[in-house]
Amino acid sequence: MASPKREKLLEVARRLFETEGFHATGIDRVLAEAGVAKMTLYNNFGSKDGLIVAVLEQSSQDMIDRLEQTIQAASNDPYEQILGVFDAFAMWFSNPEFCGCMFQAAVAEFQDPNSKPAIAARGHQIRVAAMFENLCTKAELPDPKTLSRMLGMLASGASCTARQIQTREPADHARQIAEILLERAGSTGFAPAETEIANGSV
Repeated sequence: MASPKREKLLEVARRLFETEGFHATGIDRVLAEAGVAKMTLYNNFGSKDGLIVAVLEQSSQDMIDRLEQTIQAASNDPYEQILGVFDAFAMWFSNPEFCGCMFQAAVAEFQDPNSKPAIAARGHQIRVAAMFENLCTKAELPDPKTLSRMLGMLASGASCTARQIQTREPADHARQIAEILLERAGSTGFAPAETEIANGSV
């Protein structure tokens, strides 16, 4: 069972990292607001980077869990659940406290792709793609792996744009594009990317 001090440190760090950034948030401030000593940080996470990784992993799992609960409550049809992901994003973007995607921010701030925070941030994209792939497989759509990557890119792009314009519109547009992708996948499938480029269709 996690200690209350560890959980409090995670809670405060998550809020500050999400709203103010990873590098801009000093560890002393996190510790002060959490009301814990540096020993709590070292014993539980080892360093600030270790704390950041824990925050990213916790946030990713929480987000995936919420998405799955939301789409399952809305429909039993996996096809509709795929589109429901974008409806859930629209609700997220509509929240006055929405301040962008923490995982995109981590990749931007930790430019060394081999750093632990950058790896943890990319892990979230892998989880999102896996969620989409599972839904595409259940919907019996062809080439679920390729389709899941496309849907993941749509979700990521919508998050980035929503951060800039502060409306739910990117999620609504992404949903419309997702519908087109699903219709095409169900009718003709997707040609290899190299073929499409060679034919001048992209």
